[in-house]
Amino acid sequence: MSFSYDFSFCQKYYRDASVPVEQTRAVLIEHEKQKFFVAFFPTPPKNQQILKADPFIGLYILNLPIKDKPSYVLMPIDSKAQTLNMASISSKTIQKGIILQSQQGFLDYARFSGEVPRNGVISNICYQIYGLGTQKDQFIDHKYLSRFLEQDTPYYGDLGIRIYPTDSKNKTLKVQYVDPFFPNVPFLKDDEILSINQKPIKDYNEFEWFVSNLKKDSIAQVTIKRINKKKTETLTFDVVVQPRYGGFLLPDIFFDRIGIKLDNELKVISTDPAKYNLQQGLLKGDIILWINGERIFSYTKQNPKDVQARLREILTQAVSLGKLEVLISRDGFQFTINLINGIQNDYIKARYNPFGF
Repeated sequence: MSFSYDFSFCQKYYRDASVPVEQTRAVLIEHEKQKFFVAFFPTPPKNQQILKADPFIGLYILNLPIKDKPSYVLMPIDSKAQTLNMASISSKTIQKGIILQSQQGFLDYARFSGEVPRNGVISNICYQIYGLGTQKDQFIDHKYLSRFLEQDTPYYGDLGIRIYPTDSKNKTLKVQYVDPFFPNVPFLKDDEILSINQKPIKDYNEFEWFVSNLKKDSIAQVTIKRINKKKTETLTFDVVVQPRYGGFLLPDIFFDRIGIKLDNELKVISTDPAKYNLQQGLLKGDIILWINGERIFSYTKQNPKDVQARLREILTQAVSLGKLEVLISRDGFQFTINLINGIQNDYIKARYNPFGF
């Protein structure tokens, strides 16, 4: 592959259209006649004045001086773009190459044939960019950057489930985890998602994009396939869409829905007074030890992602059991709190506990 274009002028343009922040750079992007200093950070930046934050995918708009600075416009990755000679450009490096694929999911980034430094840009004309670098050969493309810039407040729709693909092409989608605090959640582990609002869902990334863009409080008609005692049923549920509280780059442990934030050792670090009625007496400083008689993790050092997965697994089991009894340690005392009132799930009550709680 040979390239004749000299991108050194584009590197100078990059230095002029960006500013250094926390060992990387924020890039000035013009979108719908407004200019924003945008940067990608896997974890929230410190010592920066943030105008808008989307910690789900690590995008931030920073309050930095814009006057007299050149800016970039975003370009979509279409079939033509994938045939053009491009360069990955940062303040220190220029690497020529081509775009290999567009971004497929929120964390399934677009790919370049060379390395893309964090907050470097992919460009073929100095003032036009096709994306913002994350790491290695990956970058966030036009579709996902535009979604972030166009929202007043970052928002992701939620149906109360986390799914996983069960084949190599990500096309058979089954429920892996169920949020017990999601109002009237009708799903069970291993339900297979067939369609949402009569639209067949072809793969995992389409599911995440489609659900994330459902409007809050709208009704989503979800059709599933369920194997129940060797009998296969096709069921359709009307689900009221709610905001998502965790996932992607954020911890995803479901307790945020009832206003409880936990650290990696499952200690309550904050509570939301507006959701007090759902918390059943949990207080800041409480430590969750067991749920429904299941220990969440041993008391050796644990990988936070493993703890989160174990917690989601036990909470998913709670949906099927129709109970959520939490053993708490508080100031040296241990006692049980019943969080089932926070679930308020008529479907579970009817199916698993006909005599009521």
